[in-house]
Amino acid sequence: MLIKSSNRVVLCTLLAIAGCTSPSGKDFFTETVDSLHAKNSPLRAGYGSSRPLTAASGARRFSGAQYEGSGNFVSSGAPVTQVTADGSGQYELNLVNAPIAEAAKAVLGDALHLNYVVDPRVQGTVTLQTSQPVSQDSLVDILESALAVNNAGITNRAGTYQIVPLSDIMSSTPSVSVPSVSPSGPGVKVQVLQLQYIAADEMKTILEPITRQGSVLRVDSTRNLITVAGNNSDLDAIREAISVFDVDWMRGMSVALHPLKTSKPAAVATELDSIFGTKGGPGAKVIQFIPNDRLNSVLVITSRPAYLSRAAVWIGKLDKLAETNEDQLFVYQIQNRPAKELAEVLSSVLGTSVKTSGDAAGANVSPDMTPIALASDGITPVPLTGPSPLLELAQDERAAHANVVADVENNALLIQTTARDYDRIQRILTKLDVLPTQVMLEAVIAEVMLKDELKFGLRWFFENNGMKISLTDVASGFTGASFPGLGWTYATDNIQVTLNALSSITDVNVISAPTIMALNNQKAILQVGDQVPIITQQAVGTTTADAPIVNSVEMKDTGVILTVTPRINNAGRVMLDIQQEVSNVTKTTSSGIDSPTIQQRKIQTRVLVNDGESLALGGLIQERNNIDRGQVPILGDIPIIGNAFKNKTDSIGRTELIIFIRPRVVRDIAEAREVTAEFRGKISLQTPIQMRRGGTKLQQDLKRLAN
Repeated sequence: MLIKSSNRVVLCTLLAIAGCTSPSGKDFFTETVDSLHAKNSPLRAGYGSSRPLTAASGARRFSGAQYEGSGNFVSSGAPVTQVTADGSGQYELNLVNAPIAEAAKAVLGDALHLNYVVDPRVQGTVTLQTSQPVSQDSLVDILESALAVNNAGITNRAGTYQIVPLSDIMSSTPSVSVPSVSPSGPGVKVQVLQLQYIAADEMKTILEPITRQGSVLRVDSTRNLITVAGNNSDLDAIREAISVFDVDWMRGMSVALHPLKTSKPAAVATELDSIFGTKGGPGAKVIQFIPNDRLNSVLVITSRPAYLSRAAVWIGKLDKLAETNEDQLFVYQIQNRPAKELAEVLSSVLGTSVKTSGDAAGANVSPDMTPIALASDGITPVPLTGPSPLLELAQDERAAHANVVADVENNALLIQTTARDYDRIQRILTKLDVLPTQVMLEAVIAEVMLKDELKFGLRWFFENNGMKISLTDVASGFTGASFPGLGWTYATDNIQVTLNALSSITDVNVISAPTIMALNNQKAILQVGDQVPIITQQAVGTTTADAPIVNSVEMKDTGVILTVTPRINNAGRVMLDIQQEVSNVTKTTSSGIDSPTIQQRKIQTRVLVNDGESLALGGLIQERNNIDRGQVPILGDIPIIGNAFKNKTDSIGRTELIIFIRPRVVRDIAEAREVTAEFRGKISLQTPIQMRRGGTKLQQDLKRLAN
């Protein structure tokens, strides 16, 4: 009945609440909530009990009710916390949904009898079950693993083990040790590990992805140490990982050093990187190519031995191909020409200029060496008939890059260029560096006295006496002279016959009869005479009254000077550039300068003559006034009457200078021996009697010594 009566009261109360309305049409509960919202104040709630409200006007009204439940709608059952020992130091765990505090009590307190504290911030449950007995150390490891799942861990502080959140695990200083003396027991420990082969930074990079966050504390790159932290199982896992990676990697690496013949190591290494894809490709960190400029080689380091043979093949190919593209230094030993001359010719072919050692570009060139820079700038093609290697090289862009140094002392050319370009240059050099053709020049310089039949000169005599001699003006045809119209030439087969014919008519004075050997296109000079001092300038000081006169003196060559430059063509004809000078020193009568007068007879021309044919040049006539005085000794010195004992003869002498030249072309050693034997026979001084006796006494003595 009590229950029913109470039900009626509750029902009446609800009806009374439902019947209470406000003039605005809202119920009392709605108005109360609205007023609370307007005041921004929460609705007061009662807990655990309620009381009826009357609907009387002006009385207190219903303020509502609230009850908070547990929120659990399923029973989890009673927790199981059981740790049993078998008496031999082995334990069995059977903890199911045990709070962390209960699990810590069962393991640390009941089983291990250790002092421990559980931080209130550590909440949660753990389930620890074993299928077979485990040791004390394993018991601790299992508990620490379960705590780690709940972001908690064990630390040893002043002999008391504390279960705290992982974020505070390092707030106290843990024990620091090395693996050989690692302390036992639960809790986080710090170990310092010495790495043997791998770098500490590299090991940190390896460990961080596979270990718990914060396990690697720091690395010491200087001493190659790594400091790690964790419980026993964490440290065991870290040490095992280090043992896997901390190995002698050089023992597993394959290394090879390949010397290069012509290539540059840096260029070959770059090409190998592209071939093997070591720059961001599949071969990155698998194989490395390190250039070594000091040894001019490439070092190959790879973790795969098979790559060594492949790298060796490619290095050989690249080095061989580079022989035609890399600059090298070649030495060309010249056989038949001077180094500087051949270098100048080579530079002319390529259209460049020769630089001497005094130029800025050649300031660092050693003595007796002339640098020559060869480039393609300024090359002008020369029209030639037929294929020419010189023209091909001059027009080839690749053959234009070369540096040439003429080594005068060793008569060699140092050429810095590529092998391909050097092949072209060498073909030119072999055509230029040939055994030069030589010319033996037999010359006779004579003065012919013009008198009697020769008073009008040798040319008039030859043309008007029925002699079959063809005369040519020096200034006509292919000849040229310093004094056109004053000279003539004619060809003769025998110089001696011409001289004998002239000597039978007049006096012939042979001034010089030289025989010289000259190279093709090389100047030969013969000089017989003196050097005479000639005053070229006089100066006197104006500040002093008795200042001395200062003379500038120049030495002048006098006598017989013959300069001949032979040029041989393929037909065997010889073009001769001849300059002949015969000069005498006489006393100056035209001025008061105390300096002699040089009387010169000079001819300069270019003629063409056949091999072995003699050529005569003449037409230089000179007149001399001769005064011959004679007297009877003593009587000729008597005044007035002494003239009767004196003799004075005034005469005018006219002479003509004639030059005979006979070139003999010498193309090889055999011809050189032939002309030498012929010349030796001409100058033999043996008499017929000496020839029958076996030569002169000196020749006989030499023969006896030889035997």
